[in-house]
Amino acid sequence: MRIILIIISFFIVSPIIGQETYRGVIVDQQNDELPGIKIQNLNSKKLQRTSIDGEFSFLANLNDTIEFTYTSYDTLRIIAGKDIELNKSKRFEMKYETQEMGEVMIIKKRMADFNVGFMPPIKGVRLNTGTNSIIELENLSGAKSTGNAREMYAKVPGLNIWENDGAGIQVGIGGRGLSPKRTANFNTRQNGYDISADALGYPESYYTPPIEALKSIEIIRGSAALQFGTQFGGLLNFEILDPVKHSPFEFTSRNTVGGYGYKSTFNRISGTHKRFFYQAYHQYKTGDGYRDNSEFYQHQAFAQLGYYLNENWTVSAEFTHMNYTTKQAGGLTDLGFEEDPRQSVRDRNWFAVDWNLLALKSTYEINKSTTFDVRAFGMISNRRTIGFLGKITQTDQGGNREMIYSDFMNGGVEARFLKKYSWYKSETEPAKVKGALLVGARVYQGQTQTRQGTAADGDDANFMFINPDDVEGSSFDYPSVNQALFAENMFFVGEKLRFNVGVRIENISTSSEGFYKQYVVHPINFDTLAISRVNDTNNVERTVPLFGAGVSYKTGAKSSLYTNITQNYRAINFTDIRVTNPNVVVDPNIKDEYGFTSELGFRGLLKDILIYDLSAFYIFYGDKIGFAPKPKTVKKERTNIGDAQNYGLETFAEIDWLKLGAKKRDWSLNTFINASYINANYINSKEPNYVGNKVEYVSTFMVKSGISSSFKNWTLKVQGSFNSAQFSDASNAIEPSGDAVIGEVPAYAVFDFSGKYTFKKWFQVEFGVNNFTNASYFTRRATGYPGPGILPSDGISGYVTLQFKISK
Repeated sequence: MRIILIIISFFIVSPIIGQETYRGVIVDQQNDELPGIKIQNLNSKKLQRTSIDGEFSFLANLNDTIEFTYTSYDTLRIIAGKDIELNKSKRFEMKYETQEMGEVMIIKKRMADFNVGFMPPIKGVRLNTGTNSIIELENLSGAKSTGNAREMYAKVPGLNIWENDGAGIQVGIGGRGLSPKRTANFNTRQNGYDISADALGYPESYYTPPIEALKSIEIIRGSAALQFGTQFGGLLNFEILDPVKHSPFEFTSRNTVGGYGYKSTFNRISGTHKRFFYQAYHQYKTGDGYRDNSEFYQHQAFAQLGYYLNENWTVSAEFTHMNYTTKQAGGLTDLGFEEDPRQSVRDRNWFAVDWNLLALKSTYEINKSTTFDVRAFGMISNRRTIGFLGKITQTDQGGNREMIYSDFMNGGVEARFLKKYSWYKSETEPAKVKGALLVGARVYQGQTQTRQGTAADGDDANFMFINPDDVEGSSFDYPSVNQALFAENMFFVGEKLRFNVGVRIENISTSSEGFYKQYVVHPINFDTLAISRVNDTNNVERTVPLFGAGVSYKTGAKSSLYTNITQNYRAINFTDIRVTNPNVVVDPNIKDEYGFTSELGFRGLLKDILIYDLSAFYIFYGDKIGFAPKPKTVKKERTNIGDAQNYGLETFAEIDWLKLGAKKRDWSLNTFINASYINANYINSKEPNYVGNKVEYVSTFMVKSGISSSFKNWTLKVQGSFNSAQFSDASNAIEPSGDAVIGEVPAYAVFDFSGKYTFKKWFQVEFGVNNFTNASYFTRRATGYPGPGILPSDGISGYVTLQFKISK
């Protein structure tokens, strides 16, 4: 028996004894270390991955074949004892798959000095074509704590930004002449899943993740945007920082103080231990606000837990919570703004939001060329407003206030399958045609309830109806259901040509059901003479096919010419079909908005010195919804007011001047310019006076430019932003109305300064002054809440941030 055990032990132990440990580092073509590379011993079948620094060590027998694989890189194979020797660490280079990667080689190292880049054609289970930008936030200088959108989005052309929230609580961005209102014209996502109130029924974003928690911001427009939905603006995706891979525990703390009583603290823990990874952060900020009656506080929290089931299959869960309460200073008349933009004539208005998101994700790499991804997501949230919402020319006499309370519930599942393939491939020659096929499906359901009624008097944030069971204004439910199928195929023909075609089929149902009350009021003493309750129900169902296509041609190793066209569609949402105002009627024949976007562009990188992106675009916007006079009445009608066209030019360029010299330097001097020309006008309208008029909230000229310099541990930047004048309504009225709702939004220019010093260990200090010329300006005339009237933007404000980071 002892002899048998010895023999068995010999056969078990002898392979292990024969194995030796081999070490090395995997790098890319710019000699940057590559983390997370999958390593497999083809003889023993054992799997592992490289560390955060690209390092590896593995057990192998002499002449074992070791395979290194990574998405969008050529497979690397080495022989133990031949290509790599014992006790000698060697660097191995993995090369890009040329046809597949295209411009990805300029994202990592070469884009690092610019903080902005272009996305690769294939990223995960996503295809990227047309105009796209990725804002890398790690080294970006600016007011990150307050999320100053002027600085964060400075290098993305064509964006118009509403600036009436200096704390970054809520961001309003519109592109290419589309409305910035709560970023509603973008399909807004976080880590690839929806975060807006209701993607179809109410696509407005009350939640924006903190810039301090983000790795990057992705903006995709053009034909690739078709895979994300029907919005005219494309995709806006916030990518949260990945959990650290090289440590089981890392702690980061960022603490900020600024002008107008601003204070913020952001704290994050993160780590990876064996197959388990995690992170969690919390941000709290509070302040008095630039104007009187503008105090606020906000909490944001996020937690992520993930696990590698094996080397090919990753699952994770994410939970997001955000709540804030802010006092609303209300609008101002033009005269009041000129007298003192910091004043407020409303002291009882409040706004509050409570946002909760849950997402479950599973990514399975079936093989090197095939990936399957499923994301399930859901939201339970609400928004509340209370105050006196009459025209700014009316005095708040006290008494009961008006309140609007909205509950949002939605959930969905989106699945994506990506298959890469090759055609006309032989043993001696590479494939003449490569491709990637993306197919996906989405199921989504939203449920929103909005009630409007009378709340208690006082001046506090008491969000309680006096008669919750029978509100005085209106009560509506807005269900929406959406199923979608989409497919996109990208072909790589030869070394230079790439083209894609895509299709999306949407089945959409949007509805409203509820009541509103009408009041007959005595014209002299304003007593209520009669109250009538009006029930209202609307339902619209449709199936819509959408198509898109694009072509890209590499004119050089790091430059490409591209063009594409895609259909757009915007479904009627409940803000279009609901009735809450007796002075407004809805056209019973109101229709969905439709159109298309086309673009032609040229982008690239010149010798790591100059990055550039030049594009021309044209958007046809059919059956645009808005307000028009109702014939033979004094009421306004919400209807399809006409067709519009938006066309223009977008340019961005940044140069590192010190790289022009042959000598390598340890400091940099960069300048960038981002300029756009947009002409948006009505070409057809049921209101004859609108034909030829400019579309509201479109600046014909927008310019952002800046200069930055880095020397050793210092970084300094000065940036300027300019917007030409805009109209606030389709009538193009220049002279303001008495209530300041209608009128021109004058041109304005704003300048920001920011800096950063990084210590050798643990600490970093950031500082800056926003609007250091103390310009007095505004970007919006609100027709309702939180106005109505002019909403002034913040004046001069400084800040200092201290960051502390330590890892085990």
